[in-house]
Formats: sequence, structure tokens, C-alpha cells
Amino acid sequence: MKTRKLMAMAMAGAMALPTCTAFADSAEEPVKLTGLFISHSLTKSLNDMQWLQEIEEKAGVEVEWEQIYTDWDQTKSTRFASGDIPDILINATDDSDYATYEGLFMELTDLIDQYAPNVQAMFEEEPDTLALAKTYEGEIYALPKFQGKWPDCNGVMFINKTWLDNLGLEVPTTLGELKDVLVAFRDNDANGNGDASDEIPMDFNDWFGAAYSLTNLIGSYGIQLTNWGTDGYFVEDGQVKNYAVDERYKALISYLADLYSEGLINENAITNDYSMFQSLSRGDENGDALVGVVLGWEETDKFGPTLHDQYVPCGPFADDVDDLGTDEPRWTYDYSGLNMSSNRICMSANCANPEAAMKFMNEFYDSEVSVEVLFGGISDGCLEKTGDNSYKVLDPLDPDTDSGTWKWTSSMADNGPMYIRRSTTIDMAQDMTYALEEREQYKEAIARIDMDKEYYPQMLMKYTSEDQNNMAVTQANVSNVTEAYWGLWLTGESNIEDDWDSYVEEVNAAGLQDILAIRQASYDSWKAQ
Repeated sequence: MKTRKLMAMAMAGAMALPTCTAFADSAEEPVKLTGLFISHSLTKSLNDMQWLQEIEEKAGVEVEWEQIYTDWDQTKSTRFASGDIPDILINATDDSDYATYEGLFMELTDLIDQYAPNVQAMFEEEPDTLALAKTYEGEIYALPKFQGKWPDCNGVMFINKTWLDNLGLEVPTTLGELKDVLVAFRDNDANGNGDASDEIPMDFNDWFGAAYSLTNLIGSYGIQLTNWGTDGYFVEDGQVKNYAVDERYKALISYLADLYSEGLINENAITNDYSMFQSLSRGDENGDALVGVVLGWEETDKFGPTLHDQYVPCGPFADDVDDLGTDEPRWTYDYSGLNMSSNRICMSANCANPEAAMKFMNEFYDSEVSVEVLFGGISDGCLEKTGDNSYKVLDPLDPDTDSGTWKWTSSMADNGPMYIRRSTTIDMAQDMTYALEEREQYKEAIARIDMDKEYYPQMLMKYTSEDQNNMAVTQANVSNVTEAYWGLWLTGESNIEDDWDSYVEEVNAAGLQDILAIRQASYDSWKAQ
């Protein structure tokens, strides 16, 4: 084993790029690297992850980690502008950084070809990941991830079935039926605790492009969103559009404003942050459910261990309220966004040992390590290997923690670099089992998508630096208008019928049509490939 390690290091030194420094003076000593990880708030110290120490040892490196939990978006520009960055950065960059801080990051194409067989396998087997990794000019500065076990959509709309049963009601299937159910929840002490005023019929979180926003209901009007419909963009008949200026969005807002005016939507939803949104769904101190209808990721994550079995999935809802809707509603299709992400891991251009750093980066894309990145290590007691390419996610070591929270606590989870092969078998924890089962509700609606004319993979679109900068500035101007109005309309502070025409003119004047032209050109180029 020792002889093989020495031979591997000697070969690596011989293959090193002309500008690279050899591994180390002594083959016995690991190469010293520095690393930065932008962490979820729950995630424990990287130094306490045994699986990570194991791949450092396997790659012959020793990494001094810096782990940042908050305010990276506020401090990143100062850090990058100084030019003083560590050798390896995980979950720390976005596409615009490579042009903005030209020369700061290592171009990885040659290093991948020489030292990263796992990464090469991902690019060959999942070609979209290569498209995701490349810049407009065809360069690679960061590696993406692929975790092909996640479902087709992010948000599930849940309804309290116990409340329905208490009131002798059925799960609604149309927008009109949904309103009738919400009225019943409001008026009839649906949770049965003797207080007819503590029920919140419907709740939501955030707006354009948010996973748990009521904009998901735009599918009731025939608009097919893909990958969260970020900033309102979608494709219809091969044309890039934005629903923020679409008459069907006006119809949706009018419907929701009517619900709000009758006290059927949480009046604090506009200002509540995610933690408050989450907490409310988990009931009161007496264990009573408070929310009737709400979007979330998965029932145990959303409602906690005691209330989750009261809820079932519902929607999408056919429109029986006005003439703009459809009897064949859609639901947001998020497969690409849930299973792929760009910019998971990159390297400093000043890294003294790029070949060693690349070999270490490659280890994250090993078939077994990738599962550990997401769910926690085998040695850490989070995962059990059950076959050559099969694994079982174990119950949390902390019995008071749910599986979803434990995943984020124990490993890099979704923030890490990985390639989970489609052929890998994973016996999921309870939360993911529920998540997959719940989304059976939307299979029929998602099957309606025309992948040739309606699929819009925003994450794969490539732009010149000039177009990126123009869109960033212009989108900020557009969002200032769209974000200002929806809350006013929802709460009745302004009337959408009175405002609509001038609002559309204002959005277009802010530059929406310029953005659509840029996006259309990029979409057409992607389609041509």
C-alpha cells in the first residue's frame, strides 16, 4: 500500500502542469491546503466530519478549513477584491465572480483531464452538468453537483385532512372549492379546540420564484413554471415570457386578493420570515394545528413529528373562477434545479499545488463519498453500506432531531460537491420517503409539460459578461416595480384593475423587454445545441 502511494505521488509530480509546484519535498508528508466552506447554520464543524478527514488522507492532503455561517453575501466582494482567498472554495461563488474577479480563480479544464476521473464520468454520463460548468466562453472555473435522487418538484401544497374530516369536507380540486374550504376553516373551529378564531386558513412564504409562494398557483392558469420560475420567467411555445405582466397573473392576484379580503390568508405572511412561517405550521404550545393550507418541502419537516400525519397533499387546482384558467392545471417542474447546482467547488489561481487540490476535489465525486457528502459519513454513523452500490440512511443519532435536520447537521448536505449516480441505490430516511410519496400528487400535471416548447432550464443558460451585467442591473429595476405592487394588490391597499395597465407600462419601461430579448437569444442558442 505504501509503495503504491509513493508511485502515485511520483506519477502526479511527473504529470504536473509547468506552473505547478511538486507535491512536497517528502512523500510522507501530506500537501497543506487551505479551504473555505460557506455553511448552513445547522452544519457542525468540518473538523468533526470523519468522512472528510478520510478523503483528505486518501488524496494526500491536509486542509485547514474556514467555515462561514452568515453574511457571506455582504463580505464576499471585499474578500475577493483583496485577492486573498484560500486554495479551495466550496459553495462560495457564482457565475459572475469569474468575470468580475478575473484572474482570481483557476481555469480547471486541463486539471480535470489529468486528475479528475470522477468528474469526467459525471460530465460524460450527465451532459447537462458539463453545460452547467462551462462559462459562455467554454471555460470551467467551478464544478457543479448532481444528486439525481430528488423529486420532480420542490413545493407541495398541504391541506389539513383532520380539519376536513372534522367539518365533513373533501379535498378541493378547483379554485372555487378551495375558497369554500378556506371559508369553512375560518368559521367552524376546524381544529376543535373551542376557539373559532385561532385557525389560519392559508399561509405562504415570499413571492416571485419562491418555492413556498402562492405564485405556484399560476399553474391553475396554464402557465408552466420550471425550476421555480425565478423572477417570473417561463417559456411558452418556445418564447421566453414573464408572468408578472401576463393577464393570467392578474387573474391569480385578483383571486388571492379576494381570499385575503375575507380573512382567508395569513395577514402577516407578507412580513413573516421563513422561521416564523415554519414555526406557525408546527402548531401552538398545546399541540393544536393552526394552519389549514400551506406549501412546504415535506410533511415532517413542515409540521413536525406530532402534527404531520394530519396533512395530505392537494392541488393543482382547476380554474372554475374565471375564463383565463384551465381544466388541466400545471405544477412547477423543478427536477433540474433540485438535482443540479453550479459552483459547488472551485480553486484559487494562486494555489501552489493545483494537482493535489484537483485530486482532492475529485474525491468528492467518488460514488460512495458523494452519498456521504449529502447524508453524512459511514464512519460518522449516518450511513450504512448495504451492497456494492447501495446504501441506507440511518436514523439520527439524536432521537429528538428529524431526519432532514440531521442531514444538514451532519454533513455538507445540499451545499457540497457530489455526483450521486442514477444507478446508486439509496434506502432513504423517513423524510425523503415521504417527500417522494407526496409528489405522486403532481405526476399527472407534470406529465403535461411539453419539454420541447415549455421547458426553460434557466440554470443552463449562458451569457456574455456584458449581458450578465446588463441583466443584473435591469432586473433590479424591474423587480423594484413588480415587488412593490403584489403586496399592495394582495392586501387591497391598491386595486389591480385600476393599476394594471400603468403597472405593465412601468415594468416594461424598467427594461423587461430588454431582458426578454437577451434571455430569448440564450434560450435559442441552447435549443440549437
